[in-house]
Amino acid sequence: MESLIHRLFIYQWQRKLVALLTATIIWIFVNHTITDSKTIPFVPIRVINLPIDKTIQGLQPNGFLSKRITLTVHGTKDVINQLEPGDLEVLLDVSNQPNEAIIQITKKNLVSLNPSLNLNKHITSINPIEYFLKMSPILIEKIPIIIHKPVGEAPKGYSFLDIWPKILYQTVSGPQEQVLSLKTEGFEITFNLNDISKEQLDALHSNAPYDDEVSYYVPEQWKKVIIPFSTRGLEPINDPDAKALIIDFLRQQLLPLKNQLPLHVFYPLKYSSTINPKTYALAESPFIQFKNEIPLLNLSLHVNHVSKLFLEVVRDNIELEIIAAPRTEREKLEWNVGFIDDTHLEDTYVAFLLSHAKANAEFLPPKSREREKYFRKRFRTYMQQFTLYLSPSHKLDLDSRLEDGQIRVHIPNASLQSQPPSHNAH
Repeated sequence: MESLIHRLFIYQWQRKLVALLTATIIWIFVNHTITDSKTIPFVPIRVINLPIDKTIQGLQPNGFLSKRITLTVHGTKDVINQLEPGDLEVLLDVSNQPNEAIIQITKKNLVSLNPSLNLNKHITSINPIEYFLKMSPILIEKIPIIIHKPVGEAPKGYSFLDIWPKILYQTVSGPQEQVLSLKTEGFEITFNLNDISKEQLDALHSNAPYDDEVSYYVPEQWKKVIIPFSTRGLEPINDPDAKALIIDFLRQQLLPLKNQLPLHVFYPLKYSSTINPKTYALAESPFIQFKNEIPLLNLSLHVNHVSKLFLEVVRDNIELEIIAAPRTEREKLEWNVGFIDDTHLEDTYVAFLLSHAKANAEFLPPKSREREKYFRKRFRTYMQQFTLYLSPSHKLDLDSRLEDGQIRVHIPNASLQSQPPSHNAH
């Protein structure tokens, strides 16, 4: 054993040491002179010296383009094999470039991001790449944002009224062609009422003249849009009016009407030879009484699907209209609720809400016209939704018929009105 160790390490050790050193030097020299190539994907491109009035599609705030390229790099094998995408970037100086140009990317455009990588020493060349570069004028425009009617269902006990404002604007800057295209398309936003809880609405205190209308201020995280040519993802809406973006709800409840309703019979001219006030007058009954020759519906009624303010404004201008027609056309006569002088009622309702909104700074003067349209639409919506109830589960129904030379009105479930219904909807 000792003789083996002696022969391997001690016998002529000087020669063996010289041979080892020579082999090491040769290996280092050969390893550093052997060339190789490698394809590196996702190499970033950075732009410098861009004119202040120009931009490039996909240009990020840090000066890099969103688009990356693939490079084939040639150089010393030991360094090339260790290269990664994060070790290099392509630098494009566009100070003297025309608006549209094909730039030849070569080794001179490479920048090392790895302190241990010497490009001049280790990279011999790259496969040239022709890169099309287009600079566009920067354009700043206000892009309309259309706020659509929300989807989903309002929380239990509430009904959706409307959303305000319906149009916002996003100030956008970017390449002229893309900004103009975006302005043509605009943005669209649709909120989901399922994302609003009953507890959230219950906690709101109404700022309206009456407490049954509540305004839900849209959360900031909902008020965002995606700019197609931006890499920043969702961006907050920068319209100052966005802070006032609200969804209005009505607390559902039965409201007592508190007064008797006049009845009016409409006699169509085409039937007037046989059906008129003399041939078929409205008959008196336990539910139809006359006061000063005016027929009144003598029932304790309630109203749903409207606000307290609306009811206060229209209360004295409501009548029930029965449409007379021969039995050959219909056995049961049609009827509906009519609002007398509805234009004046609408003006009164809107004026009241506008004065309240101004007093509470709920909108700026330039927006007053749009706010007025908003309130007028709400008034007309209430007119369409106006529903009379005998009880929380029974709507008023007039069963009117031509009988024995009279128009007789029957009220199905009329006995329910003797027990005043609860004000809360079920």
